[in-house]
Amino acid sequence: MASGEYLQPPAQWDADLPTLRTTLDPGELSKYLYPIASTRWRSRRLKVIGTRLLNWHKGSRYTFEITATTDTGWHNLIGKVYSQESFHVFDAMKNIWRVGLDRDSEFAIPEPLAYVPELRLLLQEKVTGQHAKEVFLAGSPAERAEAAERCGRWLMWFQLLAPQQGKGMKVRKLLRRSERRLRHIVDAKVPLASKAEELFQRLLVVSSMLEGNNWAAGHGDYSHYQILFSGKRTVTFNWDAYDTADPCRDAARFVVSLERLAMKELTSIRDLDVATRSFLNSYLIAKHPRFATRLGFYRAVLYLKAAKRDVMCSTPGGLERAKTMLEEGLSALDQNDGAAR
Repeated sequence: MASGEYLQPPAQWDADLPTLRTTLDPGELSKYLYPIASTRWRSRRLKVIGTRLLNWHKGSRYTFEITATTDTGWHNLIGKVYSQESFHVFDAMKNIWRVGLDRDSEFAIPEPLAYVPELRLLLQEKVTGQHAKEVFLAGSPAERAEAAERCGRWLMWFQLLAPQQGKGMKVRKLLRRSERRLRHIVDAKVPLASKAEELFQRLLVVSSMLEGNNWAAGHGDYSHYQILFSGKRTVTFNWDAYDTADPCRDAARFVVSLERLAMKELTSIRDLDVATRSFLNSYLIAKHPRFATRLGFYRAVLYLKAAKRDVMCSTPGGLERAKTMLEEGLSALDQNDGAAR
């Protein structure tokens, strides 16, 4: 089923999402949405007209758009059904919204509207605008630089304002994950296994130089995929992976995501370097004297993760992309300047 189709899947379509059948039934969903209609829109009625698939991770979550009508007109919401109880995601979004990343802010998140525990359903506002990925792929160099600057400023303000919540992403946890990824590459018996081993050993060395307790609120998956420009507002969504982490982690995630985007959909991994520099120049934490070392470490961790994924995939060019990722990882650990190559 393609994204955007108005189709109703059978109940057995995803057994790990047991509440999905009820959620996608317009009549049943209307009952659960009525409290929102009465309080938010001062309406005595609400009728769900249809739903539209936006994103589906089988066995984990299903994100969809809801179109409903009330006494005050038509309304669109975003819903997300989870396989597990996920009130904590709604609660985290409320805490972030309350500290100022709200509708009146230049740097924002979608407004969290409700959580329906019976359906494991998170409801939030639908924000309209242009996705960051569209700008980075089709925009002019100036437009890409401006978009990246907005992303850097959003991340800085989020880390300054948002409360620390969720599990802590500690360096040793990342190293354990990196070791597992290395084992996958070695077990695949590919020619670049030795390069992966070299990268992991260097990660071990650099990790010993990182000071602890440099914590900030973390998005967990901060990248062009999660960012939307709505007029002057920069809005970041998808809060499933929120945590507490070194602020450099989210910055590294954004940088590596741009490089992966350029490598896969443009002509070269270097095609978005100007945007990367704009992002780091606007992200004022990058001026810290130890930022380059920390950013290099987290970038290298992400390059190893990407290399493992490329090795395990069956698409053409996977090994060549994996080789590039490992080389980028080694280069990131060599850099003295985190703002540019």
